[in-house]
Amino acid sequence: MPKITQISVQTRNKNRCNLFVDGEFFAGVSTEILLKERIKTGDEVDRATLASLLFESEKQEALGKAVDYISKALKTKKQVKDYLLRKGYSEDIVWFCIDKLKEYAYVDDVEYSKRYINSVSKTNGKKLVEYKLMSKGVKKEDISTAFENTEIDAKENAKAVAEKYLKNKERTKEVKAKAYRYLISRGFSYDEASYALSNFDDNED
Repeated sequence: MPKITQISVQTRNKNRCNLFVDGEFFAGVSTEILLKERIKTGDEVDRATLASLLFESEKQEALGKAVDYISKALKTKKQVKDYLLRKGYSEDIVWFCIDKLKEYAYVDDVEYSKRYINSVSKTNGKKLVEYKLMSKGVKKEDISTAFENTEIDAKENAKAVAEKYLKNKERTKEVKAKAYRYLISRGFSYDEASYALSNFDDNED
C-alpha cells in the first residue's frame, strides 16, 4: 500500500503542502484537507484515498480562485466557468464551485443582468443589451426577469441618444435617416427610434 513519506509546507503558499508518496512527489494539497483527514508522514493510504485528497484539495483551491475572480467585479455563471476551465480544472470541480457560489449568492445572473442593464441602458436599446448579455452566457429568461425588475424609459433614452448624435449636424432628411439607422444599430426598437426623432425639424422643403 502506498506510504506518505514526506509532507512539507509550500514556500509561496503556507495554506498548501507538498505531499510525497513512496519517496516521490505526488501533488500539492490543501493543508486544511490534510489536517481534516489527519494525514501524516508514515501513514499508509490506498490509491482511492489519495485521489480523494487530491480532488477535495482541488475543489478548495478552485473555489478560492473563483472567489478572488468575482471579488473584483460581479461575473456571470459562464464567465466563472470559462475562467476555471482556463485554469485547468475539471468540469466536476468547476460545477462544484459554481453551485457553491450560487448557494451564497456570489453568482446570480439575474442580478448581474439588472446591474448591467442599469449601466448601459441610457445609450443602448433592449435588443443590443439582450445580445450582449447572451454573449456573456446569460439565459434569455434571466434577462427577461432582469428587465421586468428594472425601471427604464427606453423612449427617452433613445431621444437623448438621438440628440447627442444630431448635435452640430445639419438638419436634413438624409441626416434624420442616418440618425434613425444609428438608433436601430444601438438596439432601440422602431417605435423608440421614431419617437426619438418625432420632433426632428429638417431644413429641406
